[in-house]
Amino acid sequence: MKLILLFVVLLIPFATEADVSRQGISAEGGLSGYPFLPGSIVLQRGFLRIQGKLEYIDMKNDTGNYLLLPLSVTWGCIDNLELGGELPIYLNDSSDEGHLPGDISAGCSWLYETARGGSALVFKGLITLPTGSEGRDSGSELAFGIATSTTFRLLRLHTSASYVLNGGSNPFEGRIIDYMRFSAGGASYITGDLQIIYGMDGTTTGDLGLAATITTYAVDKTALFVSVRAGLSGNTEYSISAGAALTLPEF
Repeated sequence: MKLILLFVVLLIPFATEADVSRQGISAEGGLSGYPFLPGSIVLQRGFLRIQGKLEYIDMKNDTGNYLLLPLSVTWGCIDNLELGGELPIYLNDSSDEGHLPGDISAGCSWLYETARGGSALVFKGLITLPTGSEGRDSGSELAFGIATSTTFRLLRLHTSASYVLNGGSNPFEGRIIDYMRFSAGGASYITGDLQIIYGMDGTTTGDLGLAATITTYAVDKTALFVSVRAGLSGNTEYSISAGAALTLPEF
């Protein structure tokens, strides 16, 4: 898995300049971005994106594995503001309560500022409700943070940071913990319809991983993508996913 990520990174010098106006994938919570790398662009007003993907997650120390189908929707409700939501469906897991929905999440992204050269700053908020199985999903969470990006030569560089409050399955019990979630990476086009995204993401609680995504926009209004992530620390050994995102203009 790590050799695949190394191969992807070596392709970067041969990439062509990115067209930052083409953003057809959703990140966590259905907000615009890439898998494991929140973006700094929002959907245009009236646009609607529907995304589904099949994801396999292998956990460390023989703690099990998961096969899930995250479904998300994103809507550009007004200029510079989008709303998003996501619901993961667990098709198979190691618990006795398999085939259950996971924790549902909803959020918003506000494009605060753009500057010369394509630099952008977005404020994000995300809430997660404990609708999934206790012990499998993280439970109730409230996160807010920023994502920013800029163009450097042939790359679009991205970075984000969020402050997260986690209350587990019952936030009213008073056992709230806080931590930071962060990511950094880049995106570029290999051809006019083929984009590569790579990066590192993690949390201050000890989770850290390397990820890469390849996306094609060859199908009209649709983005098809494959993503892999190798866990450097934390509970995840690796994950792999494939999915599609359909964007409907002027919805």
